[in-house]
Amino acid sequence: MNLSHVTILFLALFFQETLFSAMADRQFIENTCKSTPSYNLCLSILLANPKSQNADLTGLALFVVDAVKNKGVKTLQQIDSLKKSMPELTPTLMQCGDVYKIVVGVDVPLTINALNLGNPKFGEDGMADTTIESQACERSFQEHGQTSPLTNMNKDMEDVANVARAIIRMLL
Repeated sequence: MNLSHVTILFLALFFQETLFSAMADRQFIENTCKSTPSYNLCLSILLANPKSQNADLTGLALFVVDAVKNKGVKTLQQIDSLKKSMPELTPTLMQCGDVYKIVVGVDVPLTINALNLGNPKFGEDGMADTTIESQACERSFQEHGQTSPLTNMNKDMEDVANVARAIIRMLL
């Protein structure tokens, strides 16, 4: 066997192993997502991040928590924009802003720290609080007899936080 045949054989075996490894990692992600309340949402979040292919369960949880943070930041930006375009809703929007500042500034960092320190129970608590906070924002509009312009964002936050919480529960 000459050198080029050996090289081709080596490359074929290498690519086959890489393909099987990638398929196994995708299977791990799919199996993880099957245990969450929203399989498709979970899958879309995790597959959007190429690093998830090499992550363990804690890593997958951290990726979803990062999606919670991103949703929180986008919601805060939307709240600021709505205060300008819908000034009549400013007091209620300010309440929601306070709620989402807690999500981004307290709940997410608490969850990240808990996961990094190997204490998933506190991480689960952070995501449970996030769902409560998004519901509180939505309820505040109802309490003031107003139609919420944040209904979709609040529901999205609740859904993503529940996916994160489900993955974190697998670590308990």
